[in-house]
Amino acid sequence: MKVILLLALSAIILSQVYGLAYAADSIVTVETDYSSYETGDMILIHGSVSDYKESDPFKNFDVTLRVIAPNNNIISISQAPLDSGGSYSASILAGGPLWASDGDYTISVSHGSDRNASVSFAFVDSEAAEEAAEEAAEEAAEKAAEEAAEKELEKGCGEGTHLEDGVCVLDETVETSTPSSTTVSTGSSPSTGFNSWIYSISFTILIAFAIMIVLYLISRASRNKSDD
Repeated sequence: MKVILLLALSAIILSQVYGLAYAADSIVTVETDYSSYETGDMILIHGSVSDYKESDPFKNFDVTLRVIAPNNNIISISQAPLDSGGSYSASILAGGPLWASDGDYTISVSHGSDRNASVSFAFVDSEAAEEAAEEAAEEAAEKAAEEAAEKELEKGCGEGTHLEDGVCVLDETVETSTPSSTTVSTGSSPSTGFNSWIYSISFTILIAFAIMIVLYLISRASRNKSDD
């Protein structure tokens, strides 16, 4: 019997706890006009506090809105007043130095320390995406221009050469040979032939003169023998 009573009491306590938690969660609501935004978009926020009483000094105060980035950093804090029916509205400009990354951002709304609500939305930094696309296009254009210029320069290089650092150089597989010098005989000039003729005549005269001297000596020797 005691066990049954304890189980029943536990069930009642748990149901009350969950009921209070659900009631606390549903007291504050928050919504956005869209589920995704880009840089420069205006985020419209609206919601309500169901137990708001303008005459109650413990409940008559503004709601606090916090924008939380994907890395859980709080990038914006603001407040919005409640009207007589407990409703509120606010607007936040998407983008800025603190909106550094794409992803899911969260708007957390609180009215007091224990009553909160939140909603998430997707954010895309369109300016960063456009800048990245422009940079990629510029790099591609520069690369294409460089390749076209290199091809034009390579056309000016002869066979067996290639372009290197803007200069045409020989390929490593091509063996260079030094042209040998050749001597072309053009024949003797007239002056050279005349000199050769003079030399030959002079040599002949010298030989004849030497023979005459030898004959003279022989003849003289013969005369001397006959006189004796």
